[in-house]
Amino acid sequence: MQAGADAGSSDPVTATSAAGRARRLVGIDVARGLALCGMLLAHFLKGEAGDPGWLRFVGDVGDGRAAPLFCLVLGVGSGLYLRRRGPLGLVRRGLVLGVLGVAIWPLVDRVYLILPHYGLLLVIVAACSRLPTGWLLPMGVTCSALPSIVVSVVDGHGLQAAEQPSSHAELLDVPHLLWQLVWSGGYPLVGWAGFALVGLWLAGRELGDTGVAKRMVVVGVAAGSTQLLAVALRSAAAPGSETFWDSTAHSNQLAWYVAATGSSVAVLGLCLLAGRMAAARPFALLGGQALSLYLLHIVIGAIIVWPWRDRVAPELGLQLLVVVGVAVVLWAVAAAWTHLFGAGPLERAVRRLAR
Repeated sequence: MQAGADAGSSDPVTATSAAGRARRLVGIDVARGLALCGMLLAHFLKGEAGDPGWLRFVGDVGDGRAAPLFCLVLGVGSGLYLRRRGPLGLVRRGLVLGVLGVAIWPLVDRVYLILPHYGLLLVIVAACSRLPTGWLLPMGVTCSALPSIVVSVVDGHGLQAAEQPSSHAELLDVPHLLWQLVWSGGYPLVGWAGFALVGLWLAGRELGDTGVAKRMVVVGVAAGSTQLLAVALRSAAAPGSETFWDSTAHSNQLAWYVAATGSSVAVLGLCLLAGRMAAARPFALLGGQALSLYLLHIVIGAIIVWPWRDRVAPELGLQLLVVVGVAVVLWAVAAAWTHLFGAGPLERAVRRLAR
């Protein structure tokens, strides 16, 4: 899901210094690579109540955090892209990704495919790119709060009703398809646009500055920690308002949006700080081909991991070893492809089609 340095291109982004440029771009790739690893954990691990607590904790790390990080980085990468190019290029890339996502959507039945929503988020960011910067954070907060407001007052609201097209024929029902994208699907755009808008706002900061990255970590950790406070507030909330404090992963309620945004900002800040470290390079390599590897991990899941897990019912520890193995395979594929051809196959295709 390419949206890193410039929403799909490997061209350098203007920075105040060569060191700032390297740290910024590598850090964004690292964040995207970590998000991809988080999706491996979320999609390939299935724990039970009797599993060791530390293993269940590892399995929960990616759940409700990986996809928001992807979307936040999408906003950051798009903002950097827009510094040098107009919004029409971003719209074209979003439409290409959206069409690709919708085309394969009915073929994916074990996870919620984020690609159609991801493409439309690029279009939304392009549409908001000319707004005053001061509007972006309030708009992001509004997006985060709106689902909770609707759910608290509308019976049968249908938010995240786990809807996803199961056949290509369903794609012909355009109104229902849009309803799935905006409201009832796994990543309702009405709320998820907030992650991208916060990222777009961050793109206006000097991300190559160490002080900015450190402040991102501090503020992000503080916002992410509200997830613990929300648990207590929800139990004491007045009837009708408890939905605002539902901080469980992918609840798509205000408390979760705030906590997920905070964790994403903190992780991105850490990645910007660590971008030049040798230990970060494997994640940067994964992040540089995130779109291609995202779809490859779904193929690996459909052919190998999910059938094996259903048939054998392996212990969580063994599942974790398989996740590590898949991550190593993805890294090896990315390394070999980069050495031979440069940009990832789908990244290259999207770039050409969106010209």
